Formats: sequence, structure tokens, C-alpha cells
Amino acid sequence: MKKLFCLLLVFAMAIPAFAEIKVTGHAPTVKGPGADQFNTETQTAFAKALTELNDQLKLFKNSARFLEAMGDSSVYASHGATTRGYGGYKLFSATVGSIIGVQIPNEISTLMDDFDGLADSLEKQGDIKLGVSPNVFNANIGLSMGIMKFLPEHLGIINRNNLYIGFRIGYFNLPEIGLGEGSKLNYNNLTLGLTANYQIIPSISLAGLIVWRGVNLGSGIIYNRSKMDFGISVDKEISQPIGNTGTEIALHDPKASVNLSTSTVTIPLEAITAVKLLVFNIPLGIGADLAFGSTSLGAGVDAKIGYNNLPSIYNKDKEGDIAAVGDLSSSPHFFNFKIMTGFGFTAGPFVLDIPITWYPSGGYNFGVTIGIVF
Repeated sequence: MKKLFCLLLVFAMAIPAFAEIKVTGHAPTVKGPGADQFNTETQTAFAKALTELNDQLKLFKNSARFLEAMGDSSVYASHGATTRGYGGYKLFSATVGSIIGVQIPNEISTLMDDFDGLADSLEKQGDIKLGVSPNVFNANIGLSMGIMKFLPEHLGIINRNNLYIGFRIGYFNLPEIGLGEGSKLNYNNLTLGLTANYQIIPSISLAGLIVWRGVNLGSGIIYNRSKMDFGISVDKEISQPIGNTGTEIALHDPKASVNLSTSTVTIPLEAITAVKLLVFNIPLGIGADLAFGSTSLGAGVDAKIGYNNLPSIYNKDKEGDIAAVGDLSSSPHFFNFKIMTGFGFTAGPFVLDIPITWYPSGGYNFGVTIGIVF
């Protein structure tokens, strides 16, 4: 199962409600002298072979922490191409960028030290608190409501000139790729969002060299969906002896496929400021992501079922079959406190930003954003 862990890592790089995915099937049968006794013993051997296969597929049995972490990482990855720390613009902002959300068992400073331990945990337990969600392409358009002169200047306590509306979209589709040893992977994701920011304290400039960008409050609603499918080879063959007949029942070239589907809806609550020093911009903020949604895992198995050393007195009667039944699902944490920072560069309307967010539960997001702000 270390191959499965490597697949997830290569690609990256609330209370769970879950059932169990189990491999079941029907043993083949033969016709001939004494076939009834032989078929009964075949059924017993086939059950042992299925038990061995199920033992190798621990991820199918207990993945509550893994699925929860995948949902959390989807929430963290919902914030691509943001312009946090660049509030107060007069007209509009247009940015594109990539971001990755990560949920890990321990602090990021120990991640490399724990690499082998994580692989061992997955092999032994079939479940670890590890989730990765990359949003490769995001685009974000922000509009200053101050340009909407047809709207009232004041809507209650809200001043139109201090309100900013953002529209976010992200999409990426990775065609199926082979990763060797019979393994393959494909992935796609979609992000849609509507955000709003309100500047409660305006910017203050000191001779244009140092600018305090004031304080912005932000919220919105962001939908993020990702689907990951990967297939792996389990063992070249799983076989069990059929009684004392000298014949074995065999699962030749067994393969497993895993389908991960994550859908989350995030409501961010943020308060953020920033300081611009010459051409450098350093944001700092706090907030929380309220999360809804789920991650589900579906699975499939396939193998050629046959006999090794089948006596010539028997003829094959019915073919055997195997299938994976059941499902697993889990939800992300509802309340995700976060501290936001990063580092940016500005030159006229051009911005290059590296947003970083820390979630004390062991979550992070890292991104790169480029664009213009007028």
C-alpha cells in the first residue's frame, strides 16, 4: 500500500459518517466426478483469497481521517487568485493564480521527517490525516461598487464607495496519466465563488513610501469540487490451496480503482490589513472558514479468476467474479480558524502575490497570484 501513498503524494506535490467498502464475489465451479466436494472446498479457498485481498486494501475499510482531511484541504484550496491585502482600489482587480490546500497530521516543520512514518501508518492502519487539494488555475475579478453611480451612495451604514464584489472561477482537468507499475491517475476540479469585502478603515499613506492599507472585512460563498480517480495493481497473484487436492484457486493480476469525489461550500469570515513598503506588500489577517460538504470514496476491483493445476477430470462450469460493494464518506470540519499572511510585489497596477494561510488544526494553503489592480 505504500504505492497508494506515493500516488497521493506525487499528485499533490464534523464527524464522519462512513460505511465499509468490501470486496465480495462468487467462486468458480467445475463439473466432473466428485465436483460437489471440490466446489465446496473451492468456496472455502476463495473466501480466504478474498480476505487476503481485503487485507491489502485497508483504505477501503477505514478512511475516516483521510476523507475528512481531503474535505478540509478542499476548503483551504478555495481561496485561489485572491487580492487580500490589496483593498481600497478605485475601479477593479483582475487576477489569476494557483493554490494548494494541505491537511497534515503534524506540523509542517516535521513533514519531511515524518515521511516514512506516514507511509508506514498508511500501510499498517489504512488511514491517516492527510489531505491534498490543488487548484491549478483560478481567476478572480473584483469590482469597486464606487463606480456604480446609479446605486445609492449609502445603503444603511454601508458606503457604496467602500464595498468590493468579487467573482471567482477555477477549472482544471488532468487527462489520465500512467505512473508505472500498472498505476494511473486523472483529476479535475471546479471552483465558483462570490465574495464581498468592505473597507471599514481607509488607507493611510506616508509620502507614498509606506502605505497602511486600512482594515477590510470580507465574506462570501465559494463552491469547490474535485474528482480524483486512480488505479493500482495490488499483487501479481493471490492464490489459496483447495483442500488437499493440489489445486489452487487464483486471483490473477488483481487491480483496484479508487474514485475520490469532494464537494465543499465555504463561507469565509475575514478581517485583513496590509502594509506596503516601497514596492513590497505584506498582508496580515485573521478569520475562519465555515465549511459544508463531503468527500466520498468509491472503489472497484478486477481480477482474472482461475485455477492452478486443475485436474483433467474436471471441466469448468461457471466463471467466478469479484466486486467492491459499499462506500465511504466524511465531512470537513465546520469551523476552521485561520491566520493569513504572505508576501507581495507591486509595480504600478501590476501585483505578484504569494498568499499563505495557517490553520492551527494542521492545515495550510500556499499560492501564487498575478494580476492588475486599478
